[in-house]
Amino acid sequence: MSMPPPDPGPPEPGFHSDGRRPLGGSMSLLQQLMDRPLDPSYAVAAARREAEGLPASTSLRSPLVLVAAIVIGFLLVAAAFALRPVGTTASREKEQLIEQVEARQARGDELAREVSALGQQIQDAQSAALSSQASQLSAELDRLRLLTGEVAVTGPGLVLTVDDAPDARTQSGSGDPRDAGGFPKGRVTSFDLQVLCNGLWQAGAEAMSINGQRLTSRSSIRFAGDAILVDYRPLSPPYAITAVGDGRELQTAFASSASGAYLKSLGDNYAIPSTITTPSRVDAPRSPSLPLSSAVPVSPTTGSPSGGTTPSTEASRS
Repeated sequence: MSMPPPDPGPPEPGFHSDGRRPLGGSMSLLQQLMDRPLDPSYAVAAARREAEGLPASTSLRSPLVLVAAIVIGFLLVAAAFALRPVGTTASREKEQLIEQVEARQARGDELAREVSALGQQIQDAQSAALSSQASQLSAELDRLRLLTGEVAVTGPGLVLTVDDAPDARTQSGSGDPRDAGGFPKGRVTSFDLQVLCNGLWQAGAEAMSINGQRLTSRSSIRFAGDAILVDYRPLSPPYAITAVGDGRELQTAFASSASGAYLKSLGDNYAIPSTITTPSRVDAPRSPSLPLSSAVPVSPTTGSPSGGTTPSTEASRS
């Protein structure tokens, strides 16, 4: 005979008769937050202000709040300016030097244009004066103009292009003579360009330029820092040497000269690439200005600097 289940007794407060918790009981805290989102202390403070005859809350448009907001904003702006990094003395000096260099370059270009205009006036006056003279004087004047770079030259010719070796920037010193002073041996130097230009003069070039810079009997090819300068104007690789003349004859004479052998050794020993083309038309622009007389010149008549000596390594790296 089975016994009846024991009587569970009255349910606990807050529970149903079957022992389940009411659904609303578990949500009482959330319900309280929804019904009264404001803390009771705020309501007490508002009532106290009303009892004192003041408004229940302080308006955001009150003068005190506006003044406080302005002061805080000013302090934040002042702090931002105070914490902003200030340029060092070295950076300011560098900026000043850059400005000076740019200003003087602009002034130099302006003077070069003035020289060009005056040179054209002189040329016109000379032509007018020689129009009644013998043709021999005119021919001699044209030859001198060609040597001094006073006039631009156009015609068939040869273009010799040399560039730095692909790994020249990553090379380190190896005891090679081209590494003197930490200069990578795969880089084209001013001495290399001097030798190549001398060889083209000897091969019969009538006029020549490097990257658009005209070479004359007083031109200089020098090395300063990481740059190669032609008449004190920096060049960047690749270096295109343009020679006006019979392209085929120039190429043949240059290849059989010591300069041609020197160019081949640059490629074989230092991986310096080079190309030679013989276009039907090349241009050698007019020389924009005359260099200083102390520069190492390259003579188109003798194929060497003035005095008949070959440019030294020291001069090319000065």
